[in-house]
Amino acid sequence: MVGLSEKAKGKQRAIEPQAPEEPVPPTQRPLTIRFADGLPDLDLTLDAKDTVRRVKQQIREGCPQVDKRRLRLIYSGRILADNIVLFDWLSSLEARQQKTSDIGKEKAKEDVVFGSAATGGPPPTWLHCSVGAELIGDSEEDEKRIQDSQIKPLRGFDRLAAAGFSEDDIANFRQTFHNQSSGDYLDTEPLGEDEDYDEHARALEEQWIDSLDDGNVSSITQASPSRTILQGLIVGFFFPFMPFFFLRDPTPAVFWDDGRAQERTSSVIFSKRMQMALVLGFIVNLIFGVWRYLLGS
Repeated sequence: MVGLSEKAKGKQRAIEPQAPEEPVPPTQRPLTIRFADGLPDLDLTLDAKDTVRRVKQQIREGCPQVDKRRLRLIYSGRILADNIVLFDWLSSLEARQQKTSDIGKEKAKEDVVFGSAATGGPPPTWLHCSVGAELIGDSEEDEKRIQDSQIKPLRGFDRLAAAGFSEDDIANFRQTFHNQSSGDYLDTEPLGEDEDYDEHARALEEQWIDSLDDGNVSSITQASPSRTILQGLIVGFFFPFMPFFFLRDPTPAVFWDDGRAQERTSSVIFSKRMQMALVLGFIVNLIFGVWRYLLGS
């Protein structure tokens, strides 16, 4: 086989396609803030490590009208907490949306890998900004407290605040509940962090409050079967023959075109449990009569 000359090798290298370079993941993305009170939109640049708190600072710097106002950022109907890393959160959310979309897997993968290189970067993201009242005192602490109360619903005994109880009353209720609860596993199981402790405590309080709401209904449903059986035993023992007149349901005088009779309906006087108790009471009465007869003879 005749080898290629240096000139031919050079031409071959020139026409060989080069492997596509790996696209560099973007570290920034455009961000557009739309205010709910009619202020003009604000364009920002979101870095990879920016949190929601940092974005709010940029909004206050770019829009002096909201410098001392409480801000809430909303995306797709969800209030964003201050500690969320917005760049990573948006990227993961868009990746999940692409996986669950109607586009095929290969097309979705192509969009994720080559979309940023073809368009010059990710598309701009729109965030709604709700402007609230003016901040009083320490702006960050006040805003964090208000935001936590809006994002996290009241749980456990904290729900009593809506009924007019003070914080001292709620603290006394909580202390008394956890001190007197024999099944409270907060004292037996080690819970590493305060957040885990609070979560377990609120779950126990929720269960106890819900049990108060369902206590009357559960007691009635639990007592009803035993009461029915007791009544059936008494009636079957003292009036052994009378209930049998009501146990048998006559066949209704209804016939179909094919001559088939209508099926019997269940008794509306005695339930199944009552009928079983009546029969059992009759048997007890019969045994008691035989026993009296044997003793007398």
